[in-house]
Amino acid sequence: MRSVLCFGDSNTWGYEASTGNRLGRWERWPGVLQRELGDDVYVIEEGLGGRTTAFELPGLLYRSGFAALPMLLETHDPVDAIVISLGTNDLWVPGAMARDAARGVGSLIDLVRATPYETGQVPHILVVIPPPLSPLPGEWTEESDSLVGESARFAAAFREILRERDVPLVDLGELITTSTADGIHFEAADHHAIGRAVAGAVRVVLGDA
Repeated sequence: MRSVLCFGDSNTWGYEASTGNRLGRWERWPGVLQRELGDDVYVIEEGLGGRTTAFELPGLLYRSGFAALPMLLETHDPVDAIVISLGTNDLWVPGAMARDAARGVGSLIDLVRATPYETGQVPHILVVIPPPLSPLPGEWTEESDSLVGESARFAAAFREILRERDVPLVDLGELITTSTADGIHFEAADHHAIGRAVAGAVRVVLGDA
């Protein structure tokens, strides 16, 4: 059975903006992906709230994706494909910009390709580019304009890095918008759209389309 590792943050974990709850297994996008790909593919969910591409966040432990990924690659080896869906939380790293998130994703791609796998199988890579933020309520209101503006640069910054490394992508900015409930997370309908779009791209990287 082939396996697909979904490596992301709270939007991969399944946090629903309007309720603050975790969506059910078949409602969050990795579950939708599993249904779309069928029983001969094993979709592995590795989503953690606050996870960044390669940075630690003040006051939170174990949030660096770069630090966590080697263990996960070894744990789940062999992995046929990895879907990297990170970058939004990088904007909360002091001084970080969209280009830093893109470079962080680049470092994850390089890590995946350079890892000495016990099975010798190097995963195919697909990157999901996060959508721009919507206006942020509550404690982030004062910083909302700058965060939303910087997030609008994700697509261009990520595409440059992915073009250099010849990695396919799904650009969520072309597919959904973040919820107005908190400006960061998705609603159930968005998860369904993401799961279907990622499924199509995964079929291509696995050679099924």
